[in-house]
Amino acid sequence: MYGCSRTLLPSSAFKFKFERRLLQTMCFVWVASWTGVIRCHGPKPTACKGRVWVCNHTSMVDFLVISQVTPFATVMQKHPGWLGLIQTYIMDSFGCVYFNRKEAQDRVKVAERIKDYVHNNAKLPLLIFPEGTCVNNRYCTMFKKGAFELDATVCPIALKYNRIFVNAFWSSRQQTFAMHLVELMTSWAVVADMYFLE
Repeated sequence: MYGCSRTLLPSSAFKFKFERRLLQTMCFVWVASWTGVIRCHGPKPTACKGRVWVCNHTSMVDFLVISQVTPFATVMQKHPGWLGLIQTYIMDSFGCVYFNRKEAQDRVKVAERIKDYVHNNAKLPLLIFPEGTCVNNRYCTMFKKGAFELDATVCPIALKYNRIFVNAFWSSRQQTFAMHLVELMTSWAVVADMYFLE
């Protein structure tokens, strides 16, 4: 359905709203497939120029958990394989900003694209995971400073997974992302609290 929308519908406010709702529904279905119990606290983020949201990072599923409540554009590493296809055919339409860790000069270009999005193009709220890596959900590492040098208001989101049924932390050195998803889907539940702070 999403592919039909991307190729058949002309660019319009209706297409954007339809694809936004479709993304939110897809994220909800993914979280439901893990028997996700997500408790939200605080006001939901809305698109606004001059604002950026930052969140701690436990797994690539963080984006799905957060976007089932409110879809976000995000800053993320470009991945190969099936994940890269999802990024190209679904995430691109929302203004996501991609980076490549292997290219040293990419950092300046990405910073310019993020600033442009935050100040000129904020159709969706922009989400940044400033830790720069997945952390085991027991503590946060020091945030990278780039998210705080955008001349924008920074709004924090705290995402805390409860380890009672499954550990939502994903280490790419220990398992593939596909196996991580299988582990989440075969657990009793993924329980988390999400705090939208202002």
